Amino acid sequence: QACFICGQGGATITCCQTGCDRSFHLPCAAEGECITQFFPLYRSFCQEHRPEQRVEAALEDTTTCPICIEPVEGSNRYGTLVCPACKHAWFHRDCVQGQALRAGLFCFHCPLCREKELFLREMLFMGIRVPIR
Repeated sequence: QACFICGQGGATITCCQTGCDRSFHLPCAAEGECITQFFPLYRSFCQEHRPEQRVEAALEDTTTCPICIEPVEGSNRYGTLVCPACKHAWFHRDCVQGQALRAGLFCFHCPLCREKELFLREMLFMGIRVPIR
């Protein structure tokens, strides 16, 4: 199968949406704004069918990511995530992924409100890989 992102052959990951035949390589997923959920069922979604956060929170013009302290722009985009508990903490996807890889499953929480269970569940759903340790 040809990767719909890079066009090369050997794409083994297919969008799990019924009727969608898009395939991609795992390394191409982030470039193509695809989401892979790293928990049982291990589903992958192309950019057209990926899940969106259902949290209704307003992003202010002066909002900064609490991890890198850089401005966060544009809500409901692939590269932007919000904490579902406090709804005030907006993150860059890359920043949350880096925090998850360093913290591991048992120490991963929202850096602003420190909520753990809901934050972890939402980040896993949105394709953030959280290793056990």
